[in-house]
Amino acid sequence: MKAFFFVLAVASLYGCGGSYGGGTTAPPTQNTNTPPQAGGISVENNSFNPSAKTVAVGTTVQWAWNSCVADPNYGGGTTCTLHSVTFDDGTGSVTQDHGTFSKVFNTAGTFNYHCLVHGSAMTGTITVQ
Repeated sequence: MKAFFFVLAVASLYGCGGSYGGGTTAPPTQNTNTPPQAGGISVENNSFNPSAKTVAVGTTVQWAWNSCVADPNYGGGTTCTLHSVTFDDGTGSVTQDHGTFSKVFNTAGTFNYHCLVHGSAMTGTITVQ
């Protein structure tokens, strides 16, 4: 009976992908930078570029994450930094490390925003006329 349970345990481990030595694991899929569309804003490491922008009422502004850099400590892969586009009223993007976020500005005014991760060290302003 003990032999049966031993064989069952070994078979279960082997069937679940267990292995003994010699295996390698590929690094996870790497994120890439997203070029901003014409007139867009690049979300970079510790800055928005440009940090100030003036647009007409009804304009859609797109932010594109460009915070991925080569990381020699990660097997030649990339490391991407988390950022957000958060307006003073609390609206905005989720915290993310790649991709885009767009917002339509339907009213005139000045709209200040910042990165939740970096606070006052990473800010921007949209002026809508």
